Amino acid sequence: MPRSVLSNDYDPIYDQVRGILGEHFEHFCFIVMNDKGEVYFDYDHLPSGRMLINEMHQEVRMDTVDVDWEDGWEEETEE
Repeated sequence: MPRSVLSNDYDPIYDQVRGILGEHFEHFCFIVMNDKGEVYFDYDHLPSGRMLINEMHQEVRMDTVDVDWEDGWEEETEE
């Protein structure tokens, strides 16, 4: 079920994450990335995992995010 390019050293951590999520949620999906950019994702149920990933994709698409940006910088004027 998991899709991974990460080493097997992380397996105990993933087992803990799956256990904790499984205690509290009927269906779940999680995605992680290490400092090299390698990605791992896992889910408990294929249709639910696909739905959760699709919902998150829709949520984080840049054209749907309404951001009110305030940079805090003031224009410097030459004196």
